[in-house]
Parts: sequence; C-alpha cells; structure tokens
Amino acid sequence: MGFIDREAFWTQPLKDILPYAASSCLPPQLVDLEMRYVSSVGWAFMVSVLIMLSFIRVFTHLDSGMARFNAACNLLSPLIVGICPFLLPDKYIQDNTRYISVAAGLLFSHITKKQIVYSMAKMCFASIQLDVLPFLFTCLWIRYDERLTEEGGFLVIRALCIWHAFRLMHWAGIAINQICKRLDIWCLRIKHKKKTS
Repeated sequence: MGFIDREAFWTQPLKDILPYAASSCLPPQLVDLEMRYVSSVGWAFMVSVLIMLSFIRVFTHLDSGMARFNAACNLLSPLIVGICPFLLPDKYIQDNTRYISVAAGLLFSHITKKQIVYSMAKMCFASIQLDVLPFLFTCLWIRYDERLTEEGGFLVIRALCIWHAFRLMHWAGIAINQICKRLDIWCLRIKHKKKTS
C-alpha cells in the first residue's frame, strides 16, 4: 500500500484540491471535473502550446520553405512518441503508467540527444528515427492483439524500458568516444598539454 491512495486522488474533483478562492473563479464545468481528466486536459494543452511554440520558433528563424519543411519533419519522431501512449487501452495505461512513462522518457531522451549532437555537428538527422519503431509497434500490438494478456503487455513494456535504456547508453557511449577522439580530449578529465622541447 502506498503513501497516497492513487484511486482516491485521481477520482476526486478539482474543487476538493483547490482553495475556495481559486475554485470560485473558475467555471463550474472545470472545477467539477475529476483530477484524472483535469490532468489529461492540462497535459494536452501544455503539449499543444509547446508544439505550436516550437513550430513558430523554427519558422521565424528559417528563410526558405524547404528549410522550414525539413525542420518541421525533424519533429515527426518526437510527435510519434508523444502520440503512442494514447494508442494503449485506458485500463492498461492506468495499471502501467510508470513503465510507459519510463519507456517514452528514455526514447525522448535518446532522440533529443541525437538531435542536439547532429545539429551541433551539422549532420543530417533522419525525420523518422528507427528507434521510435519498437515503441510504436509495441503500442499497436498491445492495442490490437486480443490474445496478448495484460501481464504479457506489461512484460513487453518492461523489456522495452530495458531496450531503450541500453540503446541510449550505447549510443551515448559511441558519441562520447567519437567526440573525444575528434577533439583530442578526455571525457570528464582535463588533458594536460604535451611539453615541447
């Protein structure tokens, strides 16, 4: 048993959490919603604003239409990762929120690190990252395969967490080694200058 009763927390209305001064200013349709719906609406709103601001920032800094299109395409893989958890059945999301969040977070971290490194190195970044496909196919498999039990789906998501952790560490290790070798530096240590005689 946990410290907080999750079921009771997520099913209580917003007005039970907010002080009366704050809840009286909000529309009754909003304060009467359960916390699970308020959090979903808030999350969707926040993500929509962030996506819109990302597109605005990209489009204001680039001149040509082709450059804007290429930059927008680079956001396709993170968009797929953001949509994938919503393909899962509601009951499955409620029971496995932690592992779904960890798998998506590791994948987001991996893609973001790749985008940053490729951007700094002025290298091409593929619009569809192959690392997204296992997560997408797993979510589709859990959604549409009626023979897959909830325990089986739980095991697949746990394996996916391990896979994405391995992929992230493997890619980061390779990238760090290549960067250190190229710049002739040591990772996390200061390289002393060679004495010339």
